[in-house]
Amino acid sequence: MNEEKRVIYTKEELAAKVRVPAIVEQDLKRIISDRLEQCGLYYRVFSRIKTASSMAHKFEMKDYGEGNRKLQDLIGVRVNLYFDDDVDICKKIMENTFDLIDWSTSEISDEEFKPTKLNGVCRLPEYLRSEISPETWEMYIDDTFEIQIKTMFFEGWHEIEHDMRYKGEELWKNYNGFSRYFNSILATLELCDKSMVTLFEDLGHSLYKSGRWSDMIKSHFRLKLGEGVLYPEVEQVLNEDVEQQVENLAKRIYKTSKQTLVDQLLRRSRKIPINVNTIIALLNDSQFHDSRLTAIFKKRDVYNDGREESLGESRHYEMQPLTRHPVFQMCTQVDGNRMKDIKNPSSDLIFEQSADSIYQWIVGKYGGLFKNMPAEICTYHADILAYHVAVNYDRENRRMHMHVRHMDMEVGGRIWYSEASLEVDALERVLLKVCNGYAEPEREHTVQDSGMIFFSYPGYYKTIVDSIGIVNGIECVNRRRIMREEQVCEILQALKDPSCMFPLVLIVSKRMEDGMMDEDWLGQFRVSDFTRTVWRYAHVFTCYEEVGRKYLEQAGIALERAEQIPRLYIFWPDGDVDDYGPESVENCSFGRHLEARGDARTYDIVRGGQAFYHKIVTDLREWNVSAQRWEGFKLEVLTELPD
Repeated sequence: MNEEKRVIYTKEELAAKVRVPAIVEQDLKRIISDRLEQCGLYYRVFSRIKTASSMAHKFEMKDYGEGNRKLQDLIGVRVNLYFDDDVDICKKIMENTFDLIDWSTSEISDEEFKPTKLNGVCRLPEYLRSEISPETWEMYIDDTFEIQIKTMFFEGWHEIEHDMRYKGEELWKNYNGFSRYFNSILATLELCDKSMVTLFEDLGHSLYKSGRWSDMIKSHFRLKLGEGVLYPEVEQVLNEDVEQQVENLAKRIYKTSKQTLVDQLLRRSRKIPINVNTIIALLNDSQFHDSRLTAIFKKRDVYNDGREESLGESRHYEMQPLTRHPVFQMCTQVDGNRMKDIKNPSSDLIFEQSADSIYQWIVGKYGGLFKNMPAEICTYHADILAYHVAVNYDRENRRMHMHVRHMDMEVGGRIWYSEASLEVDALERVLLKVCNGYAEPEREHTVQDSGMIFFSYPGYYKTIVDSIGIVNGIECVNRRRIMREEQVCEILQALKDPSCMFPLVLIVSKRMEDGMMDEDWLGQFRVSDFTRTVWRYAHVFTCYEEVGRKYLEQAGIALERAEQIPRLYIFWPDGDVDDYGPESVENCSFGRHLEARGDARTYDIVRGGQAFYHKIVTDLREWNVSAQRWEGFKLEVLTELPD
């Protein structure tokens, strides 16, 4: 094995990049269950999303990367069947449902008995692939899922056999007698599987001989049948054929294979009730073409008979409440400090330009849908199916509220929304509230952190911050700032303001002999780039050691805690403080994806200052989207115009 080509990821790397929402697992199960339900097989479906720890172990054990080999079982689905002859039927159903890559099965030996299973690798449907974090495909992970098909008898002992023999070869070393004994138990299970099918086939034959047509059908086809008594007219036709010794329809039914019936059930455009009448009707339509049966079933409307009793079709359309997931939230003051050529702009002017920025963003995004939307700002309300715009603009009282939402074009069940409130308070301050996010039905076992994946402020917020200017405790600036001694008290006082929602990142460094600030300890942190990345939701300051110690002392941080300078601090609006020293920077690692370049890897792990840069950005964004911290800023949804 060429170790340079082999790929190994840590569980931390995998946990950071591979994010599979529960909907992927749930929808795969639903698709498979729907198909098996439609043809009435007895089954159980189980599934799992591979954990980061399990993936890391597999990357360690397998030669992924060699020859572009990839992990193929990120999602696994297991189908357990009750009858041995249903395995091939289920296999064919899966081949017709998914894009199959390959099947593999346990090798069968005349000298050895062991659990037999059928493993398939299938391509994920594109709409589910798009749900998974894009970074996943930049690693050696394939956009496939694994499906296992086996019988219930072997499922019962497969896990034991897998852990105690396949993974525990040493357990049996020099104890061949016990291994042989285990084989005999497995042989018994295989015999049970085959004997169960034989039992019902023999029973079906006896029932056929006895003229018990309904029971014969139940035993021979072994499908989950709903309630339904054989139509008397059909029973009469079957009985007459036997008595007159003409073409025996009952025998033809008995001779029809289960696969043939399943194929007919799956060809229906919608699920039909499965009972003795619909089974005979399907076989007559496709195989027998008996005019007497055709007339009976047409009169009875057999495929709709009993549909009102079938609950299976409606269960997937049950309405569920939507849960909100913010991807950006802010409450701040717009003060006009970036309005060009205008000194000390009035609150009226700041309000008007901010309101216009919000409205023009709405026009640009939704104007193509709502053709009658005015170009100039006004109160406006419109709905087109899943698209909604509501703007309440009160120029006289200097208030504006808006709510817009639209469906996600790729992810079913997800609605994106943006809300904003703009008003001038009694102190003539222009206050802006923003909540950007999405809503979707509650998913069980969700593994992704929605905010971290989707962190995004709306375009109108960016326009207001960049072109008009905001103050959040202190003025927001997109360039590197050095804290001076005379600013310490002012900054401390500003950040104690409850309305300040910006965290403060403070980088304290030593003074070098040439008077410059020593930042070699930060490695590739790139303070200026970092500031330009986070300045719309965090303040960034650097300072020399003497100023930093004064700030820390007045902030209530004991000097012994700050003895080792240089350090980086994050002062959070809720009062918490994060403290990082050179060792924190040096030992930091972070998963990062690269641009694809030919056959080069598109994913790597960065360490040191570059990794620390990504970690701090991630922490700031995670704090912003935390629902617990920002609950009070959620705005009411506007669905009607004011009187």
